[in-house]
Amino acid sequence: MKPNFKYFSIFLILLFAIISLFTSSNMALAQEDPVIEALSRSSKIINPERVLKDFIDGKSTTRVIINLSKPPNFQQVTDFKDLHSREALREAVNSVQNMVITRMEPSHFRLTNKFKYLFGLSAEVTLKGLQALTEMEEVASIQKDEILYPHLAQGIPLMNASTVRTTYNGQGISIAICDTGIDYTHSMLGNGGFPNSKVIGGYDCGDEDNDPMDCQGHGTCCAGIAAGDLDSIGNYIGGVAYNAKLYALKIIQGCSGGAIISDMIQAWDWCVDHQYDDPNNPIMVISTSFGGYYYKGSCDSAVPLMTQAAANAVAAGITIFASSGNDGYCDGTAWPACISYVNSVGAVYDANIGSVGYCIDQDSCIGYYALGCRLYGDPWACDDPSTYADLVTCYSNSANFLDLLAPSNNCYTTDISGSGGYSSGDYVSTFGGTSAACPYAAGAAACLQSAAKAINGSFLSPTEVRSILTSTGDPITDPKNSITKPRINLEEAINSLTGCTYSIDPTSADFPASGGTGSVDVTTQSGCAWTATSNDSWIHITSGSSGTGSGTVNYSVDENTGSARTGTMTIAGQTFTVNQAGSGGCTYAIDPTSADFSASGGTGSVDVTTQSGCAWTATSNDSWIHIT
Repeated sequence: MKPNFKYFSIFLILLFAIISLFTSSNMALAQEDPVIEALSRSSKIINPERVLKDFIDGKSTTRVIINLSKPPNFQQVTDFKDLHSREALREAVNSVQNMVITRMEPSHFRLTNKFKYLFGLSAEVTLKGLQALTEMEEVASIQKDEILYPHLAQGIPLMNASTVRTTYNGQGISIAICDTGIDYTHSMLGNGGFPNSKVIGGYDCGDEDNDPMDCQGHGTCCAGIAAGDLDSIGNYIGGVAYNAKLYALKIIQGCSGGAIISDMIQAWDWCVDHQYDDPNNPIMVISTSFGGYYYKGSCDSAVPLMTQAAANAVAAGITIFASSGNDGYCDGTAWPACISYVNSVGAVYDANIGSVGYCIDQDSCIGYYALGCRLYGDPWACDDPSTYADLVTCYSNSANFLDLLAPSNNCYTTDISGSGGYSSGDYVSTFGGTSAACPYAAGAAACLQSAAKAINGSFLSPTEVRSILTSTGDPITDPKNSITKPRINLEEAINSLTGCTYSIDPTSADFPASGGTGSVDVTTQSGCAWTATSNDSWIHITSGSSGTGSGTVNYSVDENTGSARTGTMTIAGQTFTVNQAGSGGCTYAIDPTSADFSASGGTGSVDVTTQSGCAWTATSNDSWIHIT
């Protein structure tokens, strides 16, 4: 058979072309290797392995955050609430930024973020562009601009917020939701175009446009928790601060799930710049349910521009909340929750949702191998075999430096209208994670600020907000590390502004399986308001569900046809415990069963043993024996 020289010739030509391409690629890499090697030793590059990874992998560009040096004669702004001082800072920042931008070749440098009050910017650069930046004296340091992800019940009663939010509900306050955007067409979030009566402003930092519409769902869920309009649809009863306004800061590109760090920085910076766009509803609270990494202490040095953005916001009077993360860490949180200017928020269940399990990080002090979790990261999981209100979720990152706890699973909240988001409808009933806890805390802070303005005539500082929320919260101990942290108690927080103090008597009661009725006395100062709510379906408040000044709460307990049980009521911010015997009947034992005494008399004691919730009494049947 004759060989086909035509096809053989084509094969040789293609082989030569492939060899030539491979050789030229290797030559290009060989030329770049010395540059990469030199940059890896540059003192200006933070974590060179992260910054240079894209180039080592053969990519032509990478995204970076560029920290700039302050001018030698620059005077730090000491009063960030002074708008003239802000403008002077803005001009100084712009001047240094332009010194860098104008000297970069457009083919090697694409600006992605130019901050307003931060000496820095972000860009997409080639290797040559990165090298040029390291040679500029205005550039202090460079770090990788990485991608972070969201931290995926109506917990309003659990935070003791049901009644106080009828009076102090965020009026005159705006909350900035820095997330995936907000579906401002949702009936509970403005029901119209942008801006509207609820979502009064915002920006798309991810796509650099003026429309922060949410096409992912996470931000809409958070917005509904923090400040959705008051209503009663399914289990949705409106946001915590339902009268507050919202700003939508979209920090993702398109409908992706992750956010670039520089876009998160830009969002916080934007909030300071636009704080008084509506003077009647200034931005006083920021909620961010995104983050990543693992820090066992303050992380202020991790991303200096984000830390400075947080410092600027706090100096302007804005309180920042960030989710602690869902990795199950026992001694650390995610970034940016670990920044010292930020209030980190962990999660508790708001009710019994049954036995549940979650995928977590293998660095957790708890958990077990779970192959199915490999799809989400580490093949590691944790379980909560039984759940109840105020149990810290096993996935919630915890540490000694965690600030607050707030409700989470399962939260019934707003979702993208129609199809899309987490459900096919306008609401989702299973939103959770520290992502949900964060906007609960943000909404509580907005209510607290509106109360402070109404009662005292001025807003609280972010330091005062943190102090009040932590000092008035209910102490909750995390079972995975025995660390106790405050779960927000909004009624107690607002009461601290008025000087009201409350006590209840008694603080607990025991009932037989047949049930019964009881009463609790509330003692407080004249004019001090309080509420009473049952936290369990078998305990009913029959009268005295609210009052002003001292009063009495009457309640009833249903018959118990199961095992012994314990439930609670929250009365004037205090916990009242009800123990009830099971239907199997109570058994009793006493020890000892007899005693001998001399003619001179004496004292003694008898131990009673029975099941939890089983009531008992002791009576003397003879006049010369006295129960003391």
